[in-house]
Amino acid sequence: MTGDLVDGRRVLGFGHRGTLPRTQDGGDAAARHGDRLLLDGDERASGPPERSTDPADHPTLERAGRPPAHQLDDRRVRSASDLGPGLVAALDGLLYGPEAPGYLGALVDRLASDGHDVWLAGGAPRDLVAGGDPEAVRDLDATGTAPAGAFLRAVDEVLVLDGASAELPPRFSPRSLVCSVLTVHRDRDRRTLDYRGLGLTGMPYPATGTDLGEDARQRDLTVNTLLYDPVRRLLLDPLGRALTDLGHEPGRSEGLLRLDPPGRPTEPVACAELLLRAAKFLIRWETRPGLDPTALRAWAVELPADLPARIDALDGSPDEWLRLATLWETWVPGGPTAAQAESLRAYGPAVSGLLDRLSAPGGRIDAAPPHESRFPEQRDRTEDLHGHTPPLSPGRPTGSARPSQGGGV
Repeated sequence: MTGDLVDGRRVLGFGHRGTLPRTQDGGDAAARHGDRLLLDGDERASGPPERSTDPADHPTLERAGRPPAHQLDDRRVRSASDLGPGLVAALDGLLYGPEAPGYLGALVDRLASDGHDVWLAGGAPRDLVAGGDPEAVRDLDATGTAPAGAFLRAVDEVLVLDGASAELPPRFSPRSLVCSVLTVHRDRDRRTLDYRGLGLTGMPYPATGTDLGEDARQRDLTVNTLLYDPVRRLLLDPLGRALTDLGHEPGRSEGLLRLDPPGRPTEPVACAELLLRAAKFLIRWETRPGLDPTALRAWAVELPADLPARIDALDGSPDEWLRLATLWETWVPGGPTAAQAESLRAYGPAVSGLLDRLSAPGGRIDAAPPHESRFPEQRDRTEDLHGHTPPLSPGRPTGSARPSQGGGV
């Protein structure tokens, strides 16, 4: 766990290196799948060290870190059954129900038996806690304490349990450490699964940790920080704000959906992506009763008016603009309507500048290279299980590490 000690150095989390052929892993499946232990000082290295994650390889290990069950007080952990009738059945049905792919429940059970925590994150717990229809949940986002290699190893073994699961294509992105299990072509109605370990900040390369609060502060909106534990049937609210902003606290209106970025990023590209993601949600929920974007607007209007110019000044800015344009086209196909664009411009000059830049001639793109979001809920699915990926143009790395969101990851 983050906070454990090895040779007196604090454990930060886990990095990932290229996978090894089975003939070269020496029997260490975790090493074959690329997991590497990160300690204090590794944030100054150019990449993860060749350090095993197996506790048996670290005789000086001191268990000083806090496991997730001990990180939150009782006010931030709620029984799902207390928040509404049918909520547990709706959430569990996504993993274990008759319409769920057979591997999903088995994968959760396997990770739990290996000692890992795993939670549904993002849209599924947010929408179902807000009273949404489980049938409307198309894709599942998950996070947990398992680093990428441990998760991939479990996927390797679970997908062969039956023929239907064995043919599902897994994907892995070494640039974001997102592991995905996709649907087969003829079964598009089935849900896909995206998993990334809990976020870790301050690293110059992709890394994950085991701190719930640090992960939550990286997410785009407070309502997306809610986690569901399917083993214990608990809802976790690491920042103590998600349930309130979903109207589940005394004094809050039923049906409330308060949009508030938890971390307040300052880095130009991170600000731009968060603005575009927020715009996506504003368009999606524009007719929803109880939508309260006051906190989001207060943050957005204070951003520098020259935000696009600040992105231009960065190394690798053409790659960043291409990535942002790709994400925008994916999130809002065809762009906003005139009325939607006018409404978005009320969120300040930074938003207006982004809209102008992305709608200018040459700003839109018809085909794009692999792209990634810097936020945990939206990641690419372009790479296969062994990390093969088309070449990227040179420039500043994209998605190499999640930016600081103002006090967390």
